[in-house]
Amino acid sequence: MSTLSALRALRGLLPALRPEWRGMLWSYLVGTASALALAALTVLTAWAVGRAVVEGEPPGPAWWTAVIGLVVLRTVLTWQEMDVSHALAYRVLARLRMALFDAYARSVPGRRREHSGRAATVAMGDIEKLEFFYAHTVAQLGASATVFLAALATATALLPEAGAVMLVGSAAVAASAFAWARTARRLGEEEQRERSALSARMVDALGALREVLAYGLAPRIVDETDAATAGAVVTTRRRELVEQLVTALRELIVTAVVIGVIAVSASAAGVLSGAGAAAPPGGAGAALSPALLPALVALAVAGVAATTEAATTLTRLHPLVAGADRVAAGINRPPVVSEPTAAREVPRGPLGLRFRQVDFAYDGREPVLASWSAELAPGEHVGLAGPSGAGKSTAVALAARLWDPAAGAVELVGADGRGVALSDLDDAGLRGAVALVDQDATLFHGTVRENLLRGSGPRPDAELAALLERVGADGWIGLDDDLGESGVRLSGGQRARLCLARALVREPRVLLVDEVTASLDPATERAISDVIADYDGTVLIASHRAQTLARCDRVIGIAAPADRDRQPGLL
Repeated sequence: MSTLSALRALRGLLPALRPEWRGMLWSYLVGTASALALAALTVLTAWAVGRAVVEGEPPGPAWWTAVIGLVVLRTVLTWQEMDVSHALAYRVLARLRMALFDAYARSVPGRRREHSGRAATVAMGDIEKLEFFYAHTVAQLGASATVFLAALATATALLPEAGAVMLVGSAAVAASAFAWARTARRLGEEEQRERSALSARMVDALGALREVLAYGLAPRIVDETDAATAGAVVTTRRRELVEQLVTALRELIVTAVVIGVIAVSASAAGVLSGAGAAAPPGGAGAALSPALLPALVALAVAGVAATTEAATTLTRLHPLVAGADRVAAGINRPPVVSEPTAAREVPRGPLGLRFRQVDFAYDGREPVLASWSAELAPGEHVGLAGPSGAGKSTAVALAARLWDPAAGAVELVGADGRGVALSDLDDAGLRGAVALVDQDATLFHGTVRENLLRGSGPRPDAELAALLERVGADGWIGLDDDLGESGVRLSGGQRARLCLARALVREPRVLLVDEVTASLDPATERAISDVIADYDGTVLIASHRAQTLARCDRVIGIAAPADRDRQPGLL
């Protein structure tokens, strides 16, 4: 991948940052003004020294006024630059993470058998590195280019030969960005892959902490992490060695440019031939006053230094490219649910469900549901039964519109019998009308109150307390109790009760339940089943437990794909 290809990869995320373009432009303007003020301060100081040494004239009031003004301006701009860039950095970070989250919300990772650890690495590690690039580096590159052009134009106006030396030297510095470029890119990409794999390994270990402790895997994980870290460190050192070699080459070029500018300036000023000493400043014997020599050298150094800074930055972009590609792939991932062109409102009153000739298959697998149809009347409680892999959880997920079917339709049915496809409904209205309690439902880090109110509006504590009592949780937990990471301090039955309460607090008209009693003891299963049976609304519950299904008005059997020709559709 070339430097231009790397820049194209980084440019690919700009559409997601469109709301921040104005902030990025302002960051560039402030950074450029600050850099130009520093360059002007350096050149003015060099000019004053040259004038004092050559002509014996100290700086006048105008010079002091200009220098003090530039110092004050530089101070203000430096503070402003830090303030603007830091604020922009937080907005870029949030913007990229929101774009990635929105993409994942439209494209449920579970359908594509993706690695959650790597997804977390993209969301945290890659975006944090890219945030610095878009909030700081882009403005720095623009400022460096502007300073170089301003210095080149000024030097050329003063002495064309000096401008030519600057141009050649800057071209050589820019070319150094391509020296050992393939090696640097390869090492940068290898380093990024190793660090991403290490982050994914750590996320996996922390997410399976119980299994790690139960199976005594901690020493093995530590050894593997140490080995992976050592490998990443070796790659980092090799990359840094290449960078140091390229940096040394650039320093040689900058030194040559300074010597060249001094030589052509001294020649033009008549210093080398003695014309400068024989003739007054600006006289016929010299094309340039010797007093301007320090200022011209300072100008050349400022211009070439800007090019050097930009070249160094470009050399270090390559480790970001793999991260940019991963983030772009995440943001641009195809959705599994489509947005309606003209969203319709959810029908009023009680709601039923209808599956019409539904087909669905996971990526790269045989169809789970094929021309499958079923209907639930408003207020009816219906169970789904069948062996593992028959499609019970898939049907529940389709009813929750986590995915769209490949063919057919899933509809909400009003009291008049007319159905509206889920894909045509306003998403906010759909989420308010339908609630899902999944067998792997997650409790978020925070208090019980915070978890119950996820996805719903404010509720009085008395109502939430009554809901805890309704699901039988009031005796062992309170609203202000902290649940820990994913409710790790709770048992399976306790988590199931709280997840059911979280769904009920939204007062949905359709309740979808997927194997929530699968791993519960009989007493807890009975308590959960009682709550669901008392629910005044439509229920679709997938389960392989006879006691849970016995509380339903009707049970629909789904056969395994290989047995569908021999199994009846209804039980």
